[in-house]
Amino acid sequence: MKIRKMKGKALALFAVALMGAAGTVAAIPPRGTCTAANQGEYRTETNFDGSSRVYLCDDNFWQTYAICDKYHRCTIVI
Repeated sequence: MKIRKMKGKALALFAVALMGAAGTVAAIPPRGTCTAANQGEYRTETNFDGSSRVYLCDDNFWQTYAICDKYHRCTIVI
């Protein structure tokens, strides 16, 4: 009986951790939206928890410019 409860708790903990990890990644802007017309443009993608990532359009590719926490403290990565 104890083993069954421990397995159930471990499975629940794993599921919660997996959902948390899946929800922390911001979506990169769609391919093809970074063109010569909008070089140097910034886009911000916000997560459900208030954290965000800022992307920069450079050479027809979106690059991660900064990663921000929910308190709007950002770390520039380029």
